[in-house]
Amino acid sequence: MGAEASTVAVGYVRVATGSARKREESVYLQRQAILRYAKNNGIRIARFFADHDCIADIAMQQGLSDAMEYIAKGRASMLMVADITRLSRSMEDCMAFIDRQQFLRDGLGLILVRERIDTRTDTGRLLLRTMQRLVHTASCIDEGGAQ
Repeated sequence: MGAEASTVAVGYVRVATGSARKREESVYLQRQAILRYAKNNGIRIARFFADHDCIADIAMQQGLSDAMEYIAKGRASMLMVADITRLSRSMEDCMAFIDRQQFLRDGLGLILVRERIDTRTDTGRLLLRTMQRLVHTASCIDEGGAQ
């Protein structure tokens, strides 16, 4: 099944540290990557949400929380980020967030632009499931090695 052309999405950008100039440049580059992908794939960006100087805990990122609330209210059907590290630097946290939001279960879409993962497609869902399994396996190995 292919992606639908009339999708409405929200963009999410995150910058954690650096000078004001570097943060502005990062926001600009992330937005441009999302907008370019959206234009090339028939997606309309309804709104952007952002977290600046945010802490590492994904649950404390107010911009991301606001983006998900916007989607939950039916104003958009998917979240777009420039790359997976914009959700969190921790792959375990990213995968837990993806699972909590049910991006692979109930039609809610996620696009990771740099990774070219689009959960509206069979290939995108397969790639994301594969990433989840790899992260889970690595976590199990780390836990086993620590004993």
